[in-house]
Amino acid sequence: MTKRLAVAVATAALVFAACREAAAPASSGSPSFQVGNGNGQSGMNLHPRGFGENSLAAWKAKEGQPDTRGKADHALYLQKFTATATFAAGVAVVDGLEGQPATALTILSWEHRNTDGWCGAGAPRWNIGLTDANGDAGVAFLGCSAATQVPSNAAGWTIDSWNVQAEIAAAIALYGLDPPTTTITGLAIVFDEGTDVGPGFVYLDNIIVNLNRWTSPSDNSN
Repeated sequence: MTKRLAVAVATAALVFAACREAAAPASSGSPSFQVGNGNGQSGMNLHPRGFGENSLAAWKAKEGQPDTRGKADHALYLQKFTATATFAAGVAVVDGLEGQPATALTILSWEHRNTDGWCGAGAPRWNIGLTDANGDAGVAFLGCSAATQVPSNAAGWTIDSWNVQAEIAAAIALYGLDPPTTTITGLAIVFDEGTDVGPGFVYLDNIIVNLNRWTSPSDNSN
């Protein structure tokens, strides 16, 4: 593995670790992930978190499209109000796919508000953590501007989607992983491009992972 690939994997691992530490409850164990709760949910949960200087992720009411429950019209807001080089990010971790075969992840999509905010090559992006039976690891990076983009039915929004299996296959080949034994170690939305390259924030809505869709915090499985 080249030094560049090793650095990329190490950086992605730090992002996952930092966000999981931030997401850990102060006085209890890890949250339980229950199967089924409507809206296509099957044990998955989305946890907005942030770490580092002036960076965060959170659901914001009255900034998005209609929610599946209630009338708050949430959108997922991710912010990095500092330089891109600063180790900081707004992140949303999706739990529930860890340990499953890489082939289990088939659909990733969101809508970004295009009247403001940022859709760059590196942020917002999906980070898909991967490993194989040999212990080799890699990450598939799916950047916003590289997505297939079509206008949303909602004015001012764009739907971003990716050929997920093709992107995972490319990452497996890039990092030299063993395809039959490659499993998912983590999945997250990462916003880490700062105010030196753009406005430093984005609003996302209708976030889709396979059959699961998030329009607000109430769409989690538990």
